[in-house]
Amino acid sequence: MKLPLIPQDKANHFIYGFAIYFISNLFFNSIISLSIVYLFALAKECYDEYSYGGFDVKDIIATMIPAALLFLKNLI
Repeated sequence: MKLPLIPQDKANHFIYGFAIYFISNLFFNSIISLSIVYLFALAKECYDEYSYGGFDVKDIIATMIPAALLFLKNLI
């Protein structure tokens, strides 16, 4: 069985999304932490667009997935 590979860039976004949410959730509530992750993801993509024209919505999604999962976990 061959597992699908996740591109390195998307894996990095996933890890950073998890880390940012986890750390911010130590100090803020879940909604604010989710917002912080979104702002970081958006700022990173705006920086990429400004630097080399590389805005990628998939990077924002990859960053938001772990934050959204942790947010939902906190609701339960």
